[in-house]
Amino acid sequence: MLYKQKHNPNIIMKKISILLISMLLCGSTQAIVRPASLFNDGMVLQQQSQVRVWGRAKALTKVSVKGSWNNKTVSCKSDAEGNWELRLQTPVGSYKNYKLTMSDGQKLIIKNVLIGEVWFASGQSNMEMPLHGYYNCPVQNSSRYISESNKYAGKLRMVSIPRFPLRKPGEFADAKWIECNSQTARDFSATAYFFATQLADKLMCPVGIINNAWGGSSVEAWTPQEILETYPEIKLETELFRNPNCGTPMIMYNGMIHPLAGYNIRGFIWYQGESNVPHPELYAERFSNMIKAWRKDWRQGDLPFLFVEIAPYKYGEGDLSAQLREAQCDVQNRIRNTWMVCTNDLVEDYEPFQIHPHKKFEVGERLSLLALNKVYSMKGIIAESPQYQSMEIKGDRIYLSFAHLEGGFNRFQDIQGFEIAGADKKFYPADAAIEGSRVVVNSKSVENPVAVRYCFHNFSIGNLASGDNLPVIPFRTDK
Repeated sequence: MLYKQKHNPNIIMKKISILLISMLLCGSTQAIVRPASLFNDGMVLQQQSQVRVWGRAKALTKVSVKGSWNNKTVSCKSDAEGNWELRLQTPVGSYKNYKLTMSDGQKLIIKNVLIGEVWFASGQSNMEMPLHGYYNCPVQNSSRYISESNKYAGKLRMVSIPRFPLRKPGEFADAKWIECNSQTARDFSATAYFFATQLADKLMCPVGIINNAWGGSSVEAWTPQEILETYPEIKLETELFRNPNCGTPMIMYNGMIHPLAGYNIRGFIWYQGESNVPHPELYAERFSNMIKAWRKDWRQGDLPFLFVEIAPYKYGEGDLSAQLREAQCDVQNRIRNTWMVCTNDLVEDYEPFQIHPHKKFEVGERLSLLALNKVYSMKGIIAESPQYQSMEIKGDRIYLSFAHLEGGFNRFQDIQGFEIAGADKKFYPADAAIEGSRVVVNSKSVENPVAVRYCFHNFSIGNLASGDNLPVIPFRTDK
């Protein structure tokens, strides 16, 4: 829920802090030590890591933390403002429940702690979309997945961060870990659920998901102030004193990222971009800057960042969303340890005005394939879509070469989605055929071709994919 302008963010933050303290102190009403937001019953800690544990306590007080997996106590001293931080070594993940005991002279015990793989899921409504779907926006086969979700009890937990915009960086966020079962799974992020269940099955260890998304949000809303101040058209003083909305710069970063940053994770998954369609020329740089800022805040090096290409949708005149997808694809070529899932084939003919396509299982599955291949180094898993690499013009034909094509193509005929143009840049539907590892494109309407496009429209569904059925990423050769 957004603030109205008359509300004082400091007062609201104080009320939230009081609420969090009361939640954390249940079972130990005299405890003073206060850990960061994600440290509560049912939490999942990243396995085989020096995990960061931090929070608040009395000023200049000894704080100790002990994990029941090894019963070793680690201590530090809070600073003059009561801030404290230390590191705990975690073991290999398992389905055993542990306890985390904290003390500054009075104990706080966090129960039912699992150790496994932790991922941070963020973006806008296609990441936020629950497993049971939205009104008039179903998730394909959701009833079946919900009824089967009990098998992930004890294996999957998710914490969903409520929408909480702030004008200044916050210290705490409302966070409660929920165990997966048929009653709770319906409200889990569908994309994150499918991603997590695939990982749980393949890695044979618990998976924890921090679901932190806001429908309609812009990339600028997830970006910190020091970066936004370098963007000439953003006037923060003006923006922040209007009524905040999902496009207001930095308010989600302040309220929903800053309080959680530094909690040890394996990586990020991200599904966003629709709200930045009006200015695709800015997106590659701004998305890249956001990724760099988050990595800096987490202090875990170049954490893997897996993201989803926005799906075909009829936004209106022009091909701005095609340009936005092009910018998204460019990011994985700009920054190391970033990879994109293509979704060009994951919409139906009847969904040109459906901003939430119903095929969420495939999105989560493709994210998991990237994680298993790129992050966990599992052999034999193909995860990347064919990506345009180069072209060669021979007479009235253009020969196209692609990267990530180890298994060849999925078809030899009835290839749809290609267009070709001559020097006048007028594009005509093209015939396409497979010759070896290349696609050959031509049209009777174009004698001397110079450029090719594939599904480069707001809503255009192609049918060309790799032999592993990963779709060719839409592209243009005339950028």
